[in-house]
Amino acid sequence: MTDDRTRPGRELLLALSNAVEGKEEEFEKWYWGTHIPEILELPGFVAARPYRAAGPAEGAPHRYVTVYEVEGSAEEARTRLFTAGLGFSETIDLTSVVMLPLIPGADEPAGA
Repeated sequence: MTDDRTRPGRELLLALSNAVEGKEEEFEKWYWGTHIPEILELPGFVAARPYRAAGPAEGAPHRYVTVYEVEGSAEEARTRLFTAGLGFSETIDLTSVVMLPLIPGADEPAGA
């Protein structure tokens, strides 16, 4: 089993989102070129790994995922993000956005 955990004292914040239909190219330019760099300027945000689904997947409601590594609490980082007053683009489907704080699990998965 590989050890791909965050560093001690850090947690992950998972951002799930979609572009407005037909605005994917504009969304990607804004999201990757403007929005993520703005978020990384916020206190506690130390890294971001953005992903895009390779293609449609039945039952998968989100096409874009970004994994943020944060110093300290991911829940507190989410609050800082929501209250930072960052701008948004008309290309993001705000009804689809999910921000999920993740904390480290057990040292070994169940059944290992």
